[in-house]
Amino acid sequence: MPPGIVALIGRPDSGKTTLLEKLIPELNRRGYRVGTVKHHVHRFEMDREGKDTWRHKQAGARVVALSSPTGLGIIRDVDHDPAIEELIDRYYYDVDLVIAEGYKATTLPKIEIFRSETHDSPLENRDETWIAMISDRNAAPDLPNLDLADVPAIADFLVENFIDKPVPPATTLLVDGKPVPLNRFVESFIGKAVGGMTASLKGCRDAREITITIRTDQDDAEK
Repeated sequence: MPPGIVALIGRPDSGKTTLLEKLIPELNRRGYRVGTVKHHVHRFEMDREGKDTWRHKQAGARVVALSSPTGLGIIRDVDHDPAIEELIDRYYYDVDLVIAEGYKATTLPKIEIFRSETHDSPLENRDETWIAMISDRNAAPDLPNLDLADVPAIADFLVENFIDKPVPPATTLLVDGKPVPLNRFVESFIGKAVGGMTASLKGCRDAREITITIRTDQDDAEK
């Protein structure tokens, strides 16, 4: 079963990484395997200048790996910003939960961190993908509010909503009446493609469920 995914968002310096440093050990102690994704919109920089791997990359290698008995790091060129579903299908197949830091513009379920001592207000333009607020005060009366200092309670919320209660797939596929398993990348691609095209049709802009049947034997029937 694919892991649950949640995006942790907030204004700069709201404490996202600090919370993750406390939250990941708490989930690990409970026996859950956690993966994280940090979304960065600027030029990729992770390797240290002067290191052997940096020198390999500067020389023109498209893929550089640093392999050891305790870890594996790979740096490779890409021609697009991979969707998080694509990353998870490729690299996060053996975890129970993926916590993404960022991805505010996606349709992922989101939990916002807000600290009143660093900012005057939470993020603007909140939509239905916001599922909770983590704060030092009641910052969103219409959402579950989790105490920023209560890490076990935050872990309870994640386990209940994303590990013990997996989210059903938004897109399903039947071929000759039989369900076909879809990985998250294909599920997302089909859903966005079909949903986008359908939304452009008259009267279909706010469709909640779309069913399409394609008959591949139609040409044989017409002969």
